[in-house]
Amino acid sequence: MVRQTVVSRLFSYGLLLLLLALPTAAQAQLGVSLGLNFNQLSDIKTGDTRATFDNSQGWHVAVWFDLPLGPVAIRPGLRYMDAGSLYRGFREDLSDPSVQEGFDVTLLEIPIDVRYRMPLPFLTPYVMAGPVLRFPSGDEAIKDNLKEFSLAGSLGVGVEVSLLGLRLYPELQYTFGVTEFTKGFEVGGVEINPDARQHLNVVMLRVGVAL
Repeated sequence: MVRQTVVSRLFSYGLLLLLLALPTAAQAQLGVSLGLNFNQLSDIKTGDTRATFDNSQGWHVAVWFDLPLGPVAIRPGLRYMDAGSLYRGFREDLSDPSVQEGFDVTLLEIPIDVRYRMPLPFLTPYVMAGPVLRFPSGDEAIKDNLKEFSLAGSLGVGVEVSLLGLRLYPELQYTFGVTEFTKGFEVGGVEINPDARQHLNVVMLRVGVAL
């Protein structure tokens, strides 16, 4: 309940800031996005011990502020992502049937996308890239083993489409971890200490709409 309240307040503050910033640029746009995410937590290797995790699916919702500057547009946002049962599928040295089958993980993210736009007669395709600030949380059994903050990068493609008076933004984006996502923890009596190679990578499909 407390985590939900914090997330709700952060979204409210982010939306308020975006609304206050809107009048500063005539072409600036406020928007929302909703989509699916397909998540992969990279393997953990500690000596001869290895933990491998299954892929998980989830969803995400975001608010963002898009500021066009000629062919380039800067789009900071605030995104809530449900990564699903991210730690499901322990295998190999950790194949202990007593181990919990998975831990649900959520993230509050601050993406800062830079879009390069290529205007055409009826639509505007674009490529985008930028950093992502991550603040993960999760089930009681795993949340203390997650880094309070991690850094990611993103690459993606999309297209601006005008339809029935709305401006839509269908997008495909790949987000890759730059810093480690998990602290050391114990699974099935085995102590796991991830190194900097243990990342969370995500493929996102979504549709945005400018308000």
